[in-house]
Amino acid sequence: MSTRSANAMLQAYDVLISQPATANGLSSAERDAIVISAIVNEVGETLVLSRFGDSQWDLRPFFDQANVSYSYKFINWDMSMPRALIDDSKAVAYAWFKRGMPGSKPPIARGITILAVASVMPFIRWLNNLGVSSFAEITPIHISNYVHYCKSELKLRPLPLYGRLRIIDFLWIFSTDMMFPLKNYPWGSSTLWRICGIANIKGLDSANKNVGRTDIIPPDEQSKIFNYCEEIVQDMKAELAVSGIGYHPSDEQMSIRCRDAVLYIVSITSGMRNDEAIGIEVGAWRKELKNGITFYWVATVEHKTGKGLVEYLVPELTFEALNLLARYSASIRKELEQEIRLLAKNQNCSNSTEHILRLEKARKDSKKLFLGRNSQGGKIKEGYHVEALSGQGSNVAFGRLAKAAGSNWPLKTHQCRRTYARCFVESCMGRTSLIFLKWQFKHSSMSMTQLYASNPQQDLALFDEILQQMTEFKIDLIESWLDEQQPLAGGAGEKIVKTRAIPIKDRAALLTQTVPHANIRATGHGWCIATERGCGGAGLYEATRCPTCKNAVIDELFADTWQDIYCQQQELLKIDDAGPGVRQRAERDLQVALDVITSLGLSPINDNIDEAGNGDEVH
Repeated sequence: MSTRSANAMLQAYDVLISQPATANGLSSAERDAIVISAIVNEVGETLVLSRFGDSQWDLRPFFDQANVSYSYKFINWDMSMPRALIDDSKAVAYAWFKRGMPGSKPPIARGITILAVASVMPFIRWLNNLGVSSFAEITPIHISNYVHYCKSELKLRPLPLYGRLRIIDFLWIFSTDMMFPLKNYPWGSSTLWRICGIANIKGLDSANKNVGRTDIIPPDEQSKIFNYCEEIVQDMKAELAVSGIGYHPSDEQMSIRCRDAVLYIVSITSGMRNDEAIGIEVGAWRKELKNGITFYWVATVEHKTGKGLVEYLVPELTFEALNLLARYSASIRKELEQEIRLLAKNQNCSNSTEHILRLEKARKDSKKLFLGRNSQGGKIKEGYHVEALSGQGSNVAFGRLAKAAGSNWPLKTHQCRRTYARCFVESCMGRTSLIFLKWQFKHSSMSMTQLYASNPQQDLALFDEILQQMTEFKIDLIESWLDEQQPLAGGAGEKIVKTRAIPIKDRAALLTQTVPHANIRATGHGWCIATERGCGGAGLYEATRCPTCKNAVIDELFADTWQDIYCQQQELLKIDDAGPGVRQRAERDLQVALDVITSLGLSPINDNIDEAGNGDEVH
């Protein structure tokens, strides 16, 4: 009997390929007999897991992501609903899974399960409550009422709304696969995208359109959680230094804390999605020296867009944390290896589908770094097994971390990627200075474009996320400048204040269209919007050149900076032997700083000019 590799797929390709591409034209018996999923055992025999007519579709063989929970790999069709609705929904889901949308490839299994749970079953139940027993009975008023229900009562935002209404679009697109198709195009003269408020806006243009729910972790909360995780990693390092490489932790709770802390550090310092972080295997990281700079890379598999193997750039601290966890988690991997050996030796169960699927899952997880003990019921009992941490388990872990760190923030895994992108933008724009991002992107030596070119295996979608966050940042910034209550200084700032009197019909639309093309750079003491050759960067070093520049905008964010500049000039004026040139320059810069502070509606916080012997007190 041959032994399968850890990444071998058990799908019965011959059987699956031979299935019809559509349920259309088949008798009821033929349609119900279509094989949805099947596997082959060690001797090549085909074992069917589910068929079209079953109340449950078992899609486990199609899942490659390590972080998907057991229960999320099935579609449970509610057979108490009208049979015509269920059968046609199955036909549409099968057509999409088999052929894909026109002009695009078929979806991954997770796409089908999400469609069924989030879109199909809610719509069917809503129709059933109205007494509708087939899709052919649907009228435009049904569609209109359902859209109103989702928007007004469920209060769904554009993207969640799109996910809820998507089945209606599919019913029209795959109408030839159905027995009782829709009689009319569901969206009238519009489209699903426009109905949901997304329209044709994609990529950078979707910024500020309120299309998603993902929160950005506030800096203060992020600091608490990150520092707490760093402390755990340092404790792990100290313990390993004493106990040696062969150390097997006896404290399971400490092992869990170490795993969770490293998972957060990886997520927040790399921008990985959760399934990519959970997909990291032991040793799948490396470092290289290029032009005197050390780069640290972590390899994983990207599933969402099908790019496959990708590498993420991480800072040294993340690289070290991964190495430490690989040593610290040796014992739980040994448990999994022992289960694999026992499963492989158990000849009595070699033809059991559950046995085969469990063995395959165990082999695929055997080299994963982020493992946990789990049971099918959700509680660890005698029958638990070791497997890769699920997405739900990761969220529970992050909740524990936040609480232990003294934070009340509802921390979730999906927040890390967007927070990472936002932190990068904030750092680039001078609002924050995160050291790990400086390490990560080597700010002093290269641009994002150069960085991406240095390793084409990186996830390009992450750079898109960063660029979108940059656009959102600039939209928020310019919107704050247009606020009547926001005082501004600088040449460009004064012009912006004047333009506030001009009525704008749709400010949001104007910002969305123009901001991606706006050039805004942080100088450390203001914003520079120069698009042509300006001061050549001299204003970065000579701050007091900026307030009178036509390209400068100074807002309240930099008020403390100008207060400090004002105080510095006061200190210079106190020096008796500085010479007339220094004194003259200090007096000039003192007045410039005072003008900026006054324009921002503030007063100097340390106004003691009289002590410097410079005449009347300045208010």
